[in-house]
Amino acid sequence: MSVYNNDMLSISLISLCLTLCLVLDTTCLLDLNSQQSPTTQSTSFLNQLLLQEQQLRIELQKQITGIQSQIQANNVVQVAFFVRLRDKITNHHMSTIMVFDDVQLNTGNAYDPHVGTFTAPVEGVYKFDLVLSSNVENGHGEMMHNGVKILDVYADKVNQSFYGRGSGSIIVRMAKGDKVWIQHIDVGNTVINGGIETAFSGHLLFAA
Repeated sequence: MSVYNNDMLSISLISLCLTLCLVLDTTCLLDLNSQQSPTTQSTSFLNQLLLQEQQLRIELQKQITGIQSQIQANNVVQVAFFVRLRDKITNHHMSTIMVFDDVQLNTGNAYDPHVGTFTAPVEGVYKFDLVLSSNVENGHGEMMHNGVKILDVYADKVNQSFYGRGSGSIIVRMAKGDKVWIQHIDVGNTVINGGIETAFSGHLLFAA
């Protein structure tokens, strides 16, 4: 919501409140004067003021409800995580989930470092990044969305002097409760390096 709209809503609320106060003050004065014998004209005027007061209350409530709805819509959920492997992984099994247990950032607590899965807290569009590194054999991993592969990353060694390293990024729409995780492709004598060399991260681009 723009600053201009905020200012206009504030002015409207102030105007309504002032008008309502004026009506209430006038009503109180009429109540005091009502101890005297009321005339038909004053009674009619009082009824008009009471009706106007009721209409102003309804309009004021509408304005408040509208502002509350706009504030709620502008309260964007913040979701971001950045995790790494604390130790290297060796001799893993195919389709086993990689548990990135070194949590550097987990805004929104959507990533579970105990099982290695990210669960979307709200429906929206998310971006994920994966970096894998291997210094013994080729290390491969795949990113899964609700059990469906959406990205492959290969950390293939060029020779004995260089680590194998691969990275990939993807943008995906997720429903609330959808899950994303990284799992192994290879099996046997393979190594995925830990520390700063292997990392998994993601964040909410915008809620749907």
